[in-house]
Amino acid sequence: MTQTAVSMLRGAVCRVHAASWQPATESWLGDSSSRIELSGQLAGRWLALSGSIQVLDGSAELQLCFLTPAGVVQLPVPTSLKGTLAEVFCIPAGTSQAWLQPLTQPGRFVLDELQWRTLSFWQYQWRLWRRIALFCWRTAKPKRRQAGIDWQLAWRAPAECYRRIGQLRACAPEMDYREWQQRFECLTARQLKTVQQRLPALLGKHRLTLVIVGQKGTSEACWQRSLTSIEQSLGLNAVAVSSLHCLLLATGPEKDAPCRLPRQPCSPDNFQQHLAALDPGQPVLIMPVGVVLAPIALCWWLEVFDASASGWIYSDHDQLDDNGQRTTPHFKPDWSLELARCSHYIGDTLLVKAGVLRQSGWPVANGQGQPPSMQQLVLQLAELPDCSVAHIPAILWHQSSQAAGAMSELRADVVEQHLHRQGIAARVEPNVHGYLDIHYAPASPAPLVSVVIPTRDMLHLLEPCVESVLNRSDYPAVEVLIVDNQSCEPATLDYFTRIVQDARVRVLRYDKPFNYSAINNFAVQQARGELICLLNNDTEVIRPDWLSQMAGQLTQPGVGIVGARLLFADERVQHAGDVIGVGGCASHLHFRLPASAPGYMGRAVLSQDLSAVTAACLLTWRALYLELGGLNETELTVAFNDVDYCLKVREAGWRVLYTPLALLYHYESVSRGKDDNPVKQQRAALEAAYMRARWARQMQGDPFYNPNLNGTAADFRLSAAPRVSKPWQP
Repeated sequence: MTQTAVSMLRGAVCRVHAASWQPATESWLGDSSSRIELSGQLAGRWLALSGSIQVLDGSAELQLCFLTPAGVVQLPVPTSLKGTLAEVFCIPAGTSQAWLQPLTQPGRFVLDELQWRTLSFWQYQWRLWRRIALFCWRTAKPKRRQAGIDWQLAWRAPAECYRRIGQLRACAPEMDYREWQQRFECLTARQLKTVQQRLPALLGKHRLTLVIVGQKGTSEACWQRSLTSIEQSLGLNAVAVSSLHCLLLATGPEKDAPCRLPRQPCSPDNFQQHLAALDPGQPVLIMPVGVVLAPIALCWWLEVFDASASGWIYSDHDQLDDNGQRTTPHFKPDWSLELARCSHYIGDTLLVKAGVLRQSGWPVANGQGQPPSMQQLVLQLAELPDCSVAHIPAILWHQSSQAAGAMSELRADVVEQHLHRQGIAARVEPNVHGYLDIHYAPASPAPLVSVVIPTRDMLHLLEPCVESVLNRSDYPAVEVLIVDNQSCEPATLDYFTRIVQDARVRVLRYDKPFNYSAINNFAVQQARGELICLLNNDTEVIRPDWLSQMAGQLTQPGVGIVGARLLFADERVQHAGDVIGVGGCASHLHFRLPASAPGYMGRAVLSQDLSAVTAACLLTWRALYLELGGLNETELTVAFNDVDYCLKVREAGWRVLYTPLALLYHYESVSRGKDDNPVKQQRAALEAAYMRARWARQMQGDPFYNPNLNGTAADFRLSAAPRVSKPWQP
């Protein structure tokens, strides 16, 4: 037996022992450099691997590696949400060495009861088919179809079917984007025929005008690339081609690329005149030169346009590298005004009703020969009253590196002009990640904020929390309500006596069993502030302007809740907003992400609309809180009460925002403890069941988490079973 010493993160040392063919009952503690050798005769056999892994830091992405004459073969080892692994593998011919790599990214893990043994062919087949049969029996047909799994695949390629089922487990290595495209974007012959039949009818019903936006110096290749993709999206149908009108909107002379499409040049100065000639309900597709449309793009856009009353529609997109390969998919959330202000996440290609586009006044002539700003278009559309927006969760266009230019830039001055038109006082600044931070000015005079902090003893947490609110916050109007839930330690009681000498602090006695919802409701009833901040006692202020930032956002029109960015003590993200229905009832977004990382599409560091935020630090209106009944103190005494309140606020027509500009530490459930005994676990299960019943529709899909992303964990990885309905599917 060999022994390998590895270094854990932060300099500690641990040991990982290589195992023999006998079952291993010891636990191994290691980091991402750990490697567990599998000894024995491996070539030409089948292998069963079982055990459990607990990831202390990082993410579990196990790999089983085989050394063959052709090189190292790496196979992913999926695990359940609880870390259980039970997989079978076909060992490549010529294998001379095999090992298990527990982590592919920096982190630490504990591996328990790892066992492996070779199987006969029939043992391997039995395990393979047992999982396939159980999956098909237990899984509804829509989900099987989403994952590309059916009995035909099972009979034709059982090993591939088994692999796809493994990709659906909670902790499975992310699918390669190229494989994802092949699995979920390729049309069958029947689907392609349906698209080809539907498109001419849709174009006949809704005569489409295409606006290709160029700028001075645009190459002929860029024009040709866009025009060719439009022709391919139309197919060879002459009726479809004749039903399309193309406007070339350019600030300089465009190249006369060969194209069958009827087209007409125009400029920003006379563009509105061209719009006036169109029917107000006619669709207009706007795209920058160099953008490549997906073959299904026009059909899908027009299907959604035909079925909805939306004023404008946007879709997901990805990037084209210098070799023309698709990379970096942008799977976007549904419409978020706040995120559009900070990042222009919508992109540069969208479908707009002609009347809506004319009403927006775009493009604004700048007199300097600059191309029209697509960011400006999105914000001008957002300003129109009663103009709804639809999002298609599919990659319908590809952004070329040559297409990105001045029209795609994220500009602070465009956002400032937009806010000025809306009568909103704010300061817009670029941040270190290349996005924009918007500092909203709170109302004047500043409304009183009642900060509610429940506690039971835990003075070592409570005192720095209260001190940071009182002495490290720049907000001028604060009262702190400490809600004492049966504290008994002399030091805590003495602190209460001392702290109330500060006129800004009151201690409220709640002498009943712990009920987080009831405790907060009790305090809010006695609060004097117009705004209520629910704050855990295991938090601590980092940014002095945290409350000013939250109050500034809350006082914007239609905002009912604002949540904060919370960090663990080791500078990793504890909370950057919540997602509903993924990984259970609700999960934190960007959980354990390094604080310096921007996250998926920059969303960890951007203000945005969300379905929910945590009440560890939550700001809301007192009147709204009381109107909606506050937190649910009957069914949700401990968990999910904050999520439930957020969903009630959204149901009442208010917005829920997350801001990264309010920054605090959170030591997560230190004071209450974890749900680690049968009584707590039963209570947690009942609360989760209530949430799934009460918010069943919302659990089906969070509008701010794209259905093409992982549905078993909120990690923004590609989903192995996208939850997307395509118009041509039955």
